[in-house]
Amino acid sequence: MFNTVLIITSSEKERLILAGIFKNLGADTVFSMDLNDTLSIFEKARPKAVFMVDGQDPPSEIKLRELRRVAPFLPLVVMLKNRDASRAVALMKLGAFDCAQTPWTEEEMRPLYKKTLDLGGTPLELEEKPPEKDNTKLVVFAVMAALLAGMASGWFYASNRYTRKPPAPTEISLPYSHPTGIALEGDNVLISDWYTQALYTHNAADFRIKSVTSLPEEPIAAMTASADALWLQTAPGVIEKRLKAPGMKLMNRIQTGRTGVAGICHDGLYFWLAYNDNILSKRLPDNNFTEIGHYLYPGKKITALACDTRFLWVADEGLKALVKMPLDQPETLLSSSEIKQYSRKALKITGLASKDGKIWFTAEDKDTGLVFFENEPK
Repeated sequence: MFNTVLIITSSEKERLILAGIFKNLGADTVFSMDLNDTLSIFEKARPKAVFMVDGQDPPSEIKLRELRRVAPFLPLVVMLKNRDASRAVALMKLGAFDCAQTPWTEEEMRPLYKKTLDLGGTPLELEEKPPEKDNTKLVVFAVMAALLAGMASGWFYASNRYTRKPPAPTEISLPYSHPTGIALEGDNVLISDWYTQALYTHNAADFRIKSVTSLPEEPIAAMTASADALWLQTAPGVIEKRLKAPGMKLMNRIQTGRTGVAGICHDGLYFWLAYNDNILSKRLPDNNFTEIGHYLYPGKKITALACDTRFLWVADEGLKALVKMPLDQPETLLSSSEIKQYSRKALKITGLASKDGKIWFTAEDKDTGLVFFENEPK
């Protein structure tokens, strides 16, 4: 059973529901009642992944701890009964590969199931009784070790001299599926997600989640950062100014009078708003976001907007390119560089940010949230 998944739940109703879902996904399912049952049947099942229903005994935290202890690379997915972004992040910090949000449907489970198969995982190895000592084997081992010592030192020298450390990945799959905006703050990458209605803070080095802030009032359509605050553009056309502190306290709400936002950015002095009808709006950083400039975008279709102290950057869905424009002449197209990820037909870029010579993107590809970056085009 190559695509076997193990599902931990004590509910007969949940078993019937999940058996049908995973059957449609092409998986063989094996069920267990609890953690002890899981360990006892594992040797026969050898699953590719474990899906556990949250809110049962023992708690998911204990299941994660024990299964992670004996199978550190096996994908463990927690199935939440209530939509709770904070709990999902907390469980992922404890070792969950991902969390399935309610309602559990074939559409919801398909991307998670595919990701667990892609990961592969390491089979769960239950501890076995150690073999008895054999002195003859020890002698042979000592002789072999002496003969191989020279070979090992030569290999080590060659490895250090001729091999290079692999580069860090430039594209990362996110543990949430609908990112909408991105901002870069020091060693952190902040990404908003409209479905979970939350803002995630990632460590830029390894992209682990450091914190999550729930923002349930209105879906975030775009975001940017200034020296003193975060600025969130909501779908109804309201801009929220929030503190860059835990909890991200709301400081001000500004009604811009326009919806259909494609992006927001801060160039160090002014704010820029981009709209889906290819309009760029330059704004003062005052309490009313007063407009001081109104420009027609020179490309085809604005998808996302970023800026720095030199240029405006646009992800253009029509050109399938990254477009660069000068701040003082936003109706002038300086360059257009191909975005290779647009070769995927289902990919949709949703956010853009610029910092230290790199351009960062957030995107959706079918049911997968992505973040990727590339060096700034010359």
